[in-house]
Amino acid sequence: MNVPVKCDPREVLFVHSSLAIYHILCSVLMVAIFIATKRLVESFRRSYSKLTVVVIGGGPVGLTAVLVAALSKKVSNIILFEEMFRNNLCNKPSQIAFNPKTVKFLRTLDIDFDNLEGCWSNDYFYTRSGVYTDYLLCVLYKFNKKVDLKLGTKFTRDTIKEVDKVVGRKLVIACDGSNGNGARIMGLNDEFLQHSLNAYGAVAGVDRLVHGAVPVPETSVQNILFDLGAYGILVDERQEPQGFTVKLFGNLRHRYMNIAIPKCESTLLKSMRLVLDRSIPHTDVVSNLELLFTIIMRNIFIKCFNTYKSEVESSISESTALKTLKFSPRLFEIKLSQRLETVVYFKETDTFLIAEGEAARCTNFHTGKDINLAMDGLPILNRFITMITWASSEHSIMEAMLFKSRSAERICKSFLKNGLRDTVFSPS
Repeated sequence: MNVPVKCDPREVLFVHSSLAIYHILCSVLMVAIFIATKRLVESFRRSYSKLTVVVIGGGPVGLTAVLVAALSKKVSNIILFEEMFRNNLCNKPSQIAFNPKTVKFLRTLDIDFDNLEGCWSNDYFYTRSGVYTDYLLCVLYKFNKKVDLKLGTKFTRDTIKEVDKVVGRKLVIACDGSNGNGARIMGLNDEFLQHSLNAYGAVAGVDRLVHGAVPVPETSVQNILFDLGAYGILVDERQEPQGFTVKLFGNLRHRYMNIAIPKCESTLLKSMRLVLDRSIPHTDVVSNLELLFTIIMRNIFIKCFNTYKSEVESSISESTALKTLKFSPRLFEIKLSQRLETVVYFKETDTFLIAEGEAARCTNFHTGKDINLAMDGLPILNRFITMITWASSEHSIMEAMLFKSRSAERICKSFLKNGLRDTVFSPS
C-alpha cells in the first residue's frame, strides 16, 4: 500500500535555495581561485621577466641611459656600442651645463656632484663633457657582470646580426646624436619635423690655448642694440621694440658666444636679416654684400666678447679673430628638429627601438644648455623598461609605445613654449 508523502513547499523552496547558493559559492570560489592563480602566475612571470638593453652611442646621454638600465631590476644585460675609445671620450673639451631639473634626476641615479670637477652657479652645474663621461665610465665598470662596454666598436649593419642573436626581449636605444646612423640602420623612420622657435640667432666660437679648459658659468646680457652706423645701417634706438640677448659660455679654452632676438618689427633685425637671393648670378655686388655682412658679424662678436668677457680672460684681437674665430656670417631662424618616430617594435625579433638625446630632438642653435633637452627623455626610461618587460599582449605593447611617444611629444611641446626663454632669453 502506497503512503502519500506530504511535501512542505517551504522545505522544497529552502532546498532549492540552498542548492542555488551552493552553486553560486562554488562558482565564486572557482573564479576567485582562477583570478588568484592568474595573478600569481603573472606575478611570477613579471618577477622573472628580464630585458637586454643595447645602447648606441657613448656620450653623456648614452652613458646615462646605460646607468638607468644598470640600476633597473628588470634588465639582465646591457651592451654599449661606441666607436670612440675611452681616451678620446674623456678628453672631449666641450662644456655642458645641467639645469636644476636635470641635476635632480641625476641625483636619483646617485651621481655624486661633489666628486665631479665643475662649478655651480644659480643651481646650474657646469662641467666638461669628458669629465662627466669619465665619471660615468668609472661607475659603470662596477656593473661589469651586467654591462658590456664595447668602446672603439662602431654600430653597423653587421652589428644588428649580433643583437638579433641575443635571446629574449631587447630594447635598443639610439643615442648617437643628430648625425648618427644607429636609429636609421635599425629601422627607425629618419624623418624630422622642423619647428620654428620664433627667433633669430647667430653663433661663434674661438679656441685659445693660452687658457686651461676650466669650467666657468655663462654670462648673459639682455636687450643689447648694435651700432651699425659705420656700415650705413641707421637705427633709432627709441623706435626699436626689442634688443638682442648676448651670451658667453663654454670653458676658458673653448669659448662660445651667441646672439639671439625674438621675431619682431625691428629695423635693426630686418637690416641684419638681409638675405641674398641665391638665384641671382654671382656678381661683384653680391660678393661685396656677402663680405660686408661677414665683416659686420665678425665685428659684432669681437665687440661682444671683449665687452662681456670675464676678468681673467684675455681679449680677442682682430688678428686672432681672423685666424681662430668661427662664426655665423648672418642671422638665421632658430628651429627645433623633432624626430617623427621615436619608438618602434619589431615582432619578429621581439625588439623595441627608441631614439634619445639629439637623435630624437635638437636645435640648430648652440645655447650652452643643450644637454638638458637631450636628457629630458631619460627620467621616464626606467618606467618604459618596466612596461615593455611586463608587456605580454599586443594591447600592452601598444600601451607602452604610446606612453613613450606621448612623452617625446610633451618634451617638444614644452621646449617650443619655454625652451628659448629658459636657455637664452632669461638672465643668468
